[in-house]
Amino acid sequence: SMINRFWAIGKQLRRQGGLKATAKMDQSTPKYLALYKRLLADPRVPASAKAVLLGAAGFAVSPLNIPNYIPVIGAIDDIAIIMLANGYFVKQVPAHVMAEHRAAVGLAADMAR
Repeated sequence: SMINRFWAIGKQLRRQGGLKATAKMDQSTPKYLALYKRLLADPRVPASAKAVLLGAAGFAVSPLNIPNYIPVIGAIDDIAIIMLANGYFVKQVPAHVMAEHRAAVGLAADMAR
């Protein structure tokens, strides 16, 4: 039911740090978008990593996708593919390149690899 969904969202918010953490994440989103824009434009980032990330994004918006009206599977496949592609992309970016671009957009130097 709708009430159970809202309750689950509330529990997740508390687990992740509450509304303060959500607001902080909301404020850093433009920085992360700028980071990815810079990384995709950087020739030091492997083309294969860029292709995987852009391919996953294309798949997520593609009409040749598992329909979202299929319960659970329709949304989870998009999320899983994007998460896997993002993990691959981040691991393929050389550490010094990532640090340089994170500093340029104002993000903390450390990032889980």
